[in-house]
Amino acid sequence: MISTQAPPRTEPEALFADVIVPRHLAGPFTYIVPLSLRPTLRIGHRVLVPFGRAMLQGAVVTLSPTLPYGLSLTRLKEIDSLLPEGTATDVSPDLFQLSRQVAEQYVAPWGQCLRLVLPPTAKPQKPISHYQLTEQGKAAVAAREPCSVKERALLVKLHKAPSGLRKSYRRSGLADLLQDLTARGWVREVHGSPSASTTPSAQPSSQLSLTHPDHAAPLCSDQAPLWAEPLFETLNNPGPSRVLVQAPWADRLKLLQQTIRLILDRGQTILILVGEAERAQWVADLIRDDKRNIAPACFHSGLSDQAKAELWDQIHRQVVRVIVGTRSAIFLPLTAIGAMWVEGEEDAAFKEAQEPRYHARDVAWLRAQTERTVLILSSSHPFLETRANVEQGGVLIYTSIPSDTRPAVQVVDLRKQGYGTVLSQPLIRAIQQTISRKAGVLLFLNRKGYAGALVCRDCGQVPRCPACRVALMYSRQTDRLLCSYCGERSSIPDTCHSCSGPRIQLIGEGTERVEEDAKRLFPHAAVIRLDGDTMKKPAEAKALWQKIDRGEWDIIVGTQLLLRRGPLPTMGLVGIVQADAGLSVPDFRSAERTYHTLLDAVALADPAGAGGQVILQTSLASHHAIQAVAQDDESLFLSEELSHRGALGYPPSVHLIALLVSGTDGNMVRDAATAWAARLTACASPAVAGQTSERKTRPIAPLMGRPGPLIILGPAPSPVTKLRGRYRWQILVKSLERQTGIEVVRTTVKDMERTHHRRSIKFDVDVDPIEMW
Repeated sequence: MISTQAPPRTEPEALFADVIVPRHLAGPFTYIVPLSLRPTLRIGHRVLVPFGRAMLQGAVVTLSPTLPYGLSLTRLKEIDSLLPEGTATDVSPDLFQLSRQVAEQYVAPWGQCLRLVLPPTAKPQKPISHYQLTEQGKAAVAAREPCSVKERALLVKLHKAPSGLRKSYRRSGLADLLQDLTARGWVREVHGSPSASTTPSAQPSSQLSLTHPDHAAPLCSDQAPLWAEPLFETLNNPGPSRVLVQAPWADRLKLLQQTIRLILDRGQTILILVGEAERAQWVADLIRDDKRNIAPACFHSGLSDQAKAELWDQIHRQVVRVIVGTRSAIFLPLTAIGAMWVEGEEDAAFKEAQEPRYHARDVAWLRAQTERTVLILSSSHPFLETRANVEQGGVLIYTSIPSDTRPAVQVVDLRKQGYGTVLSQPLIRAIQQTISRKAGVLLFLNRKGYAGALVCRDCGQVPRCPACRVALMYSRQTDRLLCSYCGERSSIPDTCHSCSGPRIQLIGEGTERVEEDAKRLFPHAAVIRLDGDTMKKPAEAKALWQKIDRGEWDIIVGTQLLLRRGPLPTMGLVGIVQADAGLSVPDFRSAERTYHTLLDAVALADPAGAGGQVILQTSLASHHAIQAVAQDDESLFLSEELSHRGALGYPPSVHLIALLVSGTDGNMVRDAATAWAARLTACASPAVAGQTSERKTRPIAPLMGRPGPLIILGPAPSPVTKLRGRYRWQILVKSLERQTGIEVVRTTVKDMERTHHRRSIKFDVDVDPIEMW
């Protein structure tokens, strides 16, 4: 008999996984893959891992049979499990890569960026119990059956609330009453689950009839206008492309509707990004077409976690093909993307204010290149940076507003009016005439109120930093003028540096002052004020909008909040109270933002043929932003603004990165900011910075007047020097090559975070900033 020897038992080969967790941590963490998961686990899977005392969701980024160098096997923990069954357990490779690109492009931890692409987690909902009247109880109320005063009051309350009262209503003293009424058979307890929040309700069609013709939904024909043919030629060609459509809203809406039909006919998906949630819902309602089976879904932060999770799942299962959303919608699990449309690409709401500070428009271009699809940037006045990027590689489509649809525009020079004038005589006369013919009046202010800068009442000039050329900010604490870019300080001048005039004053009239003057001058007119104070509470905001929709007003005093809503009533007169208020803001984009805001305000007025009029009150009547609006000449603004930006070294000529240092100890924050600026300056030398970029960077000296490929401005106290108990200093980095600046900042911020404990000092990075801190 031949004996056989069993083969020796071998231990299964070890497997290690690097897992990214959604925390402010730069790198992944290594875990042991348990035997039960080795056959199924793959890169991109979402897993539960022990992290300190907590259990966190993470994503697997690498799998390897080799233990990473320097790690001890005895100190590693095992992955706990995949996510529970019934949830999407993996992130698509494209979204996984997108999260990594966002981390690299915005100098943010990959773990933080991973959160962006993970599906929303619906919080477990507790069953809700209600108390309701039974039929017997309703009969008792009707027959006024004998009971105590308290019992009758409770019965009446239940009778007026058909859905009943929540069980949480059982306050002290009511529990016994409910128990007695339940025992008598008049009240019963109903158990149920809360219903999930859905998207905001569609806007009633009756409101649309009140809108300006430029804002109404046009009838969409299948034939594209001749000027828009390049868009559809691009859509019919494979490969990633970027198209900028600059046109009035009515024309853009027609193109959007035609684009949606084209994409759906191909069986593909389209994503429409809109800055504000309320406007996103309005756009979704406009493009809805039941006859053509176009039913867009709207995704934004106002939805409940449950509603977000359900909509995310529908998109993941390819049930929804038309999605309208705010900036976070760019990370939805879309498949077969035919096009992405960014409506109002210049909207600052597309920029995330918290880490990672991504811009949805630029992330959309990253995704379009990966998905090999078309990105359409839509605006009536695009950003200068966007225009420059598309001109370098893309398609620019332009059509202007017909001259017969423009209102008459008049400029009133406030320097020739009385001191402290809020409403000039030409504007007062125009208001009176407009009210008499029962046409609407809008008194528009660029901002709710501004007194952060000085202006000369004689020549209209504001004091500016000699190095940065931005308006100096007035600090009430120090009673001095301060540059928020480089930190330059100066005393308040007695006379104007431009004209030597003595009339120097703080500028800015708030909406409350304008409202008071309007009510005083026109006591019989119905005046409504719309600003951040009157629109704080949703109920109050809703009531104000309902008044406007019903026409219960003669004069509206409002800020830019007016522009966030979709349709607005027609205006016989638009009076821009301080057209130059935004020009004094310490921001290099102040002229561009003012120009855009003025164009939006002008668009709210009726055509001149229907009596429409716009009056711009200003102390800077000769400024190129004011003159471009008055003359309806965009080229005037573009040539002047680009010339200024190029000479002073601001986008689109260079790239910017804003850095913020904050902490509770003011001296420590200042020292940390100074140390960071010193490290950046050391890296800014041509020899060091040249190593951080694959391409050779040409010197920035001819442009900036200083040597080196990088320019470091600061450190300087932030415009808001202390916020929520934390002192704030900022640094500004300028570079001709975007990647050069990013890599230098990435290297130095790691050094700073290693040197300083994160809880005591925080270092924030904002690549391509929209707002200066």
